[in-house]
This record gives sequence, structure tokens and C-alpha cells, in this order.
Amino acid sequence: MNMNASGTLGGRELQKTFESTPNAGVCSITGLKPGNPNWINQDNFIAQEGRVGNTDEAMFCVLDGHGQQGHLVSTQCRERLPQLYRETGNDLSRTCLAMQAELEKSTAMDVKCSGATCVICVVEGRRLTVGNLGDSKAVLGRRVNGVTLPHPLTNDHKPDRPDERQRILQAGGKVGCRQLVVGNGPNGPVRLPMGPMRIWYQVRGETMGLAMSRSLGDGIVHALGVSADPELTEHLLDGEDLFLLLGSDGIWDVTDLNQAVQIVQGVVNKNPHGWDPREAAEELAVSARRRWESMSQMVDDITAIVVKLQ
Repeated sequence: MNMNASGTLGGRELQKTFESTPNAGVCSITGLKPGNPNWINQDNFIAQEGRVGNTDEAMFCVLDGHGQQGHLVSTQCRERLPQLYRETGNDLSRTCLAMQAELEKSTAMDVKCSGATCVICVVEGRRLTVGNLGDSKAVLGRRVNGVTLPHPLTNDHKPDRPDERQRILQAGGKVGCRQLVVGNGPNGPVRLPMGPMRIWYQVRGETMGLAMSRSLGDGIVHALGVSADPELTEHLLDGEDLFLLLGSDGIWDVTDLNQAVQIVQGVVNKNPHGWDPREAAEELAVSARRRWESMSQMVDDITAIVVKLQ
């Protein structure tokens, strides 16, 4: 079930998209960009559950688009990733690499400077496999000595991560922060580093930077060491794994892993045997939106998926 809805927070209207499956709920909230009242949510998601033979199988994915055509990239990935997973023999690495090849051949969009992060989780029976590209995250809420704690399943792909930086430099990429000129010194302009580390490249004489070292799309920087090969994690689910969370960086830029897990646990505590993962996803997304609005006029797109495991 997929539906769109609107609500308010602090007098501002929220554009929300919901989806539900038997054991999962999704909430995505469109961000705010000053000067762009018609902003299109660049986040996208996949939430599918079913059976293959005698095995329960499910796929959950969050995609966070960036660049002028990021919403088109994330939409194409949403539409194609499940089919590519089947076509590649249920191999997440081959799935993402095949997706990258399709994007680069696409005539429907220009992916030279647009792309998407991707965190994708596949549950087959008790086996959980996670593939990650970029800075979206997946985390388990896991019971440890009677307390629910976060169990991270992903590591961010940023150009300041030593192994990622090395790959980019070896491919000829340039990594650094923006430089703000704050004055003049005896040896010339005094520059102050600002913002995150980025991979820098030129497009028609314009200097552009990408703040992640793995993604789908982004054709120009993939020639400079940015990778579409996901980092994989496997986890054997057991009775201590209570729920699974996936989120775009609209969640994680303002919410740490423990805060996110405790927000969901708060929903669980209200109805331990019949809690609604869609309600938990909405609670997590709205909490992040509230934090964004308290600190900035710019609000990132926000997407949360919550999966009930018990």
C-alpha cells in the first residue's frame, strides 16, 4: 500500500509518502530548499515482501538522489533493482554494478553529474544481507541484557575515509574541502577549509564536488575512483534482533543511531505485541524533520523504513 499525505509541523505543511507491507512501514518527507518552493523529493525506497519456494524473502532499500536529476536516478533504481537482483542470481554486488551500467547507458536522463546513494537489505529466512553505497544507513535494534541497543550494519563512504581516499587518489581523483578566502597574508590569500571533504571535478569549466565516494550514477566521478560496488555485510538474525531501520542522511545528519533506535523502541513499548512499523517510521521521520527545522531553513529530504523482525 502506497499513499501520499500532508500534515503540519510548526505551521509548515509536510508532504509525506507512506508505504506498508505486512512487516514494514515507510515514511518519506519532502525537504525544504529556500528559493525553490516546487522542490521534488529526491529520496526513493523499496519495500517488498514475499515467498520464494519455502523461504520468506524481503527487500528493503533507501535511495537518496543528488544533482539536478537525482530524483530520476533514484526512481529508476527503485523500478529496476528488484528485477536486476533476480537476473544476477541474488548477488547484490552484481545487482548494483548492473544498475550502474544501465544508468550510464540511459538516454532518459543525464547521470554525468547526478546520482543516488543506496542502502539495500535482503532478508532470506534468517539471513540478512546488506549492501551500501554512500551515506544512507541501516541499523538493527537488538536486545542486549534486556536493553535495546543499535547494531550498525553499514559504514559511510566518504572521501576522507582512508581506504576510500586511497582508491580515489590512485584513480586520479582530487580530494579536499572547499576553501574560503578570509584575508590576505604575506604569501597570498589566507584560506580556511570549510564543509565536508569532496571529490572535485570539472564540468564545462565549472568546478563541482561530490561528498561521497560510492554511489549509483555520477558518471564523471566514477572515472575518478567513485565506485558502484557496494560494501556488503551479512548477519544471521536471531531472537534478540527486534527491528531493522534504514534511513537516508536526512535522518542521520540530525539523529544518531541510538536516538533512532530509542524512538522506534518508544513506539514498540506502547503496544509490544501489535506495534505498527509505519507509525514508527513516521515518528522517526517527523522527529528528524523537527530537528532540521530547529537549526536550519534548509531541510533535507527524509526517508525512514522500519521492519518488524519479531
